[in-house]
Amino acid sequence: MQKNNQKLLVSVVITTKNEQEKIGQCLNSVASQSYPKESIEVIVVDNDSEDKTKEIAKEFTDKVFSEGPERSSQRNFGMKAAAGEYLLYLDADMSLSSEVISECVQKCESQGYVGLYIPEKIKGKGFWVKVRDFERSFYDATCIDAVRFINRAAALDIGGFDEELTGPEDWDFNRRISEVGNLGITGAVLYHDEGNFNLKKYIEKKCYYAKSFDAYCSKWGNNDSLTKKQLGIGYRLFGVFTEAGKWK
Repeated sequence: MQKNNQKLLVSVVITTKNEQEKIGQCLNSVASQSYPKESIEVIVVDNDSEDKTKEIAKEFTDKVFSEGPERSSQRNFGMKAAAGEYLLYLDADMSLSSEVISECVQKCESQGYVGLYIPEKIKGKGFWVKVRDFERSFYDATCIDAVRFINRAAALDIGGFDEELTGPEDWDFNRRISEVGNLGITGAVLYHDEGNFNLKKYIEKKCYYAKSFDAYCSKWGNNDSLTKKQLGIGYRLFGVFTEAGKWK
């Protein structure tokens, strides 16, 4: 966990677009980590926000950049700009519990993981947020989840995120990083703030991501068993809730 008596540098890459309401909460959670502040590098990669997202971000870090057109290219830009031994990817509507980075570094250094899943808790208001939080609790470290904390050298070696994909780029990256090393999961959680959950907007977002499903299937093969599981109605509606006795 230490290198030359110093804590290993962790680069936190946050992708943003018009997130002035939530970016401050995200950055405050990074600043409040138990891991030493001097060993955390914060990189914000903004996709042409029209609000005050970038101005707020600059109150926390001088590493605020503009890059697009999609999240995968933003993440790759952040990866290349980073100097850390490890990368932690966040969306602007996410915030960390205080021990996330400390636990991630400890697990990777002591157990040799190249990537870690971080369990998500859904925050917000209304009935559907409670439903989403219950649903999301079954996803952790499954084939429809993706690692967020990764070894930077390993991520660069596999070429980062596929910029031809928007939505399933997480799954694609997860599959490729798992081929070069073991993946684990933290006990510490992150919080995903969905605010006043709007089911219509949620479905619209999923439909937008679904536009990349054909490209994802073509890349891995239409008959690939894992792809069928990830996109199949049976697993999404039943399997993910019942496998490994989780239904109990």
